[in-house]
Amino acid sequence: MMVKFGRISLKTAKIMPAVFLAAGMFLLTSCNGSQGEKSGSTVSIQKDGTILSHIEESFAQDYYDLEELRQAILVEAADFNKAAGSDKISVEKIEADEGVVTVRMTYREPLDYAAYNHVLFFAGMPADVPEEYELNVVLSGTKDNSQTIGKSDILSMEGYKLLVMNIQEPVYLDGRAEYASDNVAVSDNRKCAQVEGEGTGYVLYK
Repeated sequence: MMVKFGRISLKTAKIMPAVFLAAGMFLLTSCNGSQGEKSGSTVSIQKDGTILSHIEESFAQDYYDLEELRQAILVEAADFNKAAGSDKISVEKIEADEGVVTVRMTYREPLDYAAYNHVLFFAGMPADVPEEYELNVVLSGTKDNSQTIGKSDILSMEGYKLLVMNIQEPVYLDGRAEYASDNVAVSDNRKCAQVEGEGTGYVLYK
């Protein structure tokens, strides 16, 4: 049986628990709380436009092989960069401590994160959203949910960035969420957003 860690195929018995990997069930935090503190598996949009992925996964069994995991991740990242023709991904950290493995990777752009992980993930100017990312949505204000905007408003609002995602990890913004779709939870300080349940989430922030 093969399972996935990110986009990496690994043998269940040697590397990671299949029940977590097959379902994508990382050790997740949430955006609840006044400050949306970072812990568990998270994704962060950096000020320079890069994406920082911090993954935490149970790694408690004696027969799990950290070195095999490390080599698999490094090879997959190298193969992705080679195919892309440039360094789109850098692996910053792979280590295990107290039964938890931590992997930290930086992606040059949001669409690199999307391509590597086979997910929907865009963060940038609304006018730059790829055509395959559907924008026929209604967003509600994060400070006043009676205020709503639609596609034409999203595309015309200057000075805002749009996050489109279908991942379960909390995403830390390089700004504050002003509008969000109904399936997105936002922290009290509006710096963290997370899709609740299935589907694609949208956040307009600045």
